[in-house]
Amino acid sequence: MDDKNTNLSEFEIMKIKKRVRISVVKIGLFQSGIPRVSVMRKSIQGLVKATCLAGGMLSFSAQGEDLIEIYDLAFTNDPIFQSEFHEHEASKEIYNQAKAALLPTIKFDYSQTETSQDIVSSDNEVFSSGSTSYPTTEMTLSLTQSIYSYSNWAYFKQAKEDVKRVASELEDARQDLMMRTAENYFATLREYDNYIAIKSEVISLEKHFELVKQQREDGLARVTDELDAQARYMQAKAREVEIRNAFKDALQSLKEMTGEMPKSLVSLGFDLNLIEPNPIAPEEWVEKSRDNNPMVLAKRLAAAVAWQEVRRQKGGHYPTLDFVFSQNARETEGSLFGGGSEVDTQDMMLKLTVPIYAGGAVSSKVREAVELHNKAQDELKIEWRATERETYAAFDGVVGSIAKVEALQRSVDAYELGVEAKRTAYESGLTSSLSVLDAERDLFFARTEFFSARYDYLINTLRLKRAAGLLSVTDLKQINTMLLGQEQAFDVAIELLNKSGYRTSAQAVR
Repeated sequence: MDDKNTNLSEFEIMKIKKRVRISVVKIGLFQSGIPRVSVMRKSIQGLVKATCLAGGMLSFSAQGEDLIEIYDLAFTNDPIFQSEFHEHEASKEIYNQAKAALLPTIKFDYSQTETSQDIVSSDNEVFSSGSTSYPTTEMTLSLTQSIYSYSNWAYFKQAKEDVKRVASELEDARQDLMMRTAENYFATLREYDNYIAIKSEVISLEKHFELVKQQREDGLARVTDELDAQARYMQAKAREVEIRNAFKDALQSLKEMTGEMPKSLVSLGFDLNLIEPNPIAPEEWVEKSRDNNPMVLAKRLAAAVAWQEVRRQKGGHYPTLDFVFSQNARETEGSLFGGGSEVDTQDMMLKLTVPIYAGGAVSSKVREAVELHNKAQDELKIEWRATERETYAAFDGVVGSIAKVEALQRSVDAYELGVEAKRTAYESGLTSSLSVLDAERDLFFARTEFFSARYDYLINTLRLKRAAGLLSVTDLKQINTMLLGQEQAFDVAIELLNKSGYRTSAQAVR
């Protein structure tokens, strides 16, 4: 079993159970789904509540940040999503660039020339010698309109497909942001549960160690019992350091997304309505993934873009027809051979360009584009097969998490009864201290696995929506309703973020 597990003293659990009332939160992530588990047992409700109440250094706060608030912060501050957004804004400009190739080009040229002339020799006796200097002003307004260009139209169609592609990639980035927010949020709560549980286990094992130590001094216990109790106590202290570090790292993961350290978070409610996926057939979810997964759509559009690139390069073999109009005004103030002049010129031209030979460059570019199109098709297959696998895995994860929560719920109940029985047997001298310690450790493992399974169910549910391309803020809000209204917000203690919170093993024993 995993070392990162939870445990509370039975005395604390029993006190909490007396104060817990059963309440049902009928909230599901699949609105038309069929609930399999609608009410957790009272003992498990007490256990969940105890996890939040047992944190001595963590105080309650009614202003905890919930999942939606964290998502809103990440939407504004997460650098990964922001970089994707700016890439989208830049990439969609390709449409305007391609459209510009189909529109007329108008330009104005102005020049001012100063000319100096010296007559070196001349057959004209009138102008046999002399020199002069005069200015020339020239202005030209020209318009060029493409009438036919196969490459330009292929480029325009390519740009329209590319805009759709970058939009799909942005949608994928948005859904990825929601998924990462939920994963980091619940990972933090998971580590918080583990931290509170290990603190409780340390306290429980410390009390047991002190009890066995006193019994050893009174001659009622063996030295091996004392050593076993001390060893288990120190193992728990070592796990406490490990879990504390994991909790701090989970908090940093939220800061990495939002840009600020959360001072408090709202934890998962007492009751969790477990609902099977709807539709219940995994093949239907796979079909949804084929039609809606944003990365599958993006790769499909990337293949279309690559095909338009093939057409654009083939256009290098075809003729182009352009219309050119120009208006020129030229003014010369004088020269050696006469006075100044002012001339206006208008030109209208139909320009047909027929490519004949370019050293094989056009054919080479076509072959290159064809291979890149084949590559894009292969990448589409890769993405689709990966998405198909992720969809099946997420579906199995949801169904498996439901069964796992149910099984671990019963497991925790059984371990609680077993620990109580072994404690009673030890006090009566019918079992060894090691047997009690083993039971405490197994209960610690079972509780942590139970808490983890609850979070796994929520995460797998979102992953299934993510794989199908259907994940939206509405799904986060539905999960958020499981957090709202529950007085379980916790303040992050400064001690957890301060290295001075660590103690040496010798100090721990004392």
